[in-house]
Amino acid sequence: MRRVTKSGMVVMSTLVSLAILITPVAANWHGGKALVLYSERSYWPPSDGWVQHNYRNGTVWEKFRNEFAEQGWTVEFAKHVNDSLLSNYDALFVLTPVKDIPDDEAQAIIDWVKSGGQLVITQNGTGTYANEITAEFGIEFDGPLLLPIQTINEFASHPVTTTPNSLNNVVGITARKIEVSGSSEEIGWFKVGPVRYCLLAVNDTAGKGVVVAIGDEWMWSYKRPSYRFDKWDNKELLDNILAYFRQTCSIPEYPSPLLPLLLIFGAVFLLLRRNS
Repeated sequence: MRRVTKSGMVVMSTLVSLAILITPVAANWHGGKALVLYSERSYWPPSDGWVQHNYRNGTVWEKFRNEFAEQGWTVEFAKHVNDSLLSNYDALFVLTPVKDIPDDEAQAIIDWVKSGGQLVITQNGTGTYANEITAEFGIEFDGPLLLPIQTINEFASHPVTTTPNSLNNVVGITARKIEVSGSSEEIGWFKVGPVRYCLLAVNDTAGKGVVVAIGDEWMWSYKRPSYRFDKWDNKELLDNILAYFRQTCSIPEYPSPLLPLLLIFGAVFLLLRRNS
């Protein structure tokens, strides 16, 4: 009787240990929480902020704001960031900086991405200030696309361009070309004849994080004369990005159980042999 009880305890201990081992370690996920930077006054120069528009209150950006909730995300807004603030969010939207980014804020964003943050950053014809962040990840905004049509009409196969929506046309207003290097890749172009210009790029291995770079932000506006949001595949691009971020950030991580399992089964074998 004593031997059965002891064996039962060994088995129970083994099962408890296995349960602990196979329990997923939660990824750094806040349930789908995004932060969008904004300036109090839109256009250039911005007021109390360093991005171009008032994405928090501007009527032009109302549908953009509302789409986060439609996709199951929470969205909040800030004019400036630091390490402590960023640690509360899964995604950050930096839509078109129009002046030099404060060094401490740029570094905080870079460090946050490397630690697993997911960044969407745009830059239109106003300058190349976004490079103060994106150059770290092999993405640089180049010259403006000086053509009457500002559209992404060719796409590589990537979750941002295919899931859940297959993109065909994303149309903006003042696009800026993108150059990539290292682990970054081009995934969207404006193609005219044999020539194409990259306007959409991604780095899926930005440390532990992700960077999506787009050569315009106007595709997410919706008031005339810049009515864009739910035309073409503009809304679908945002939906795809949010879906991709949810997938890549919320997947549970499992520790490797091999060594602990070997130790546990070895101990069980010795105890059972001793009791036999």
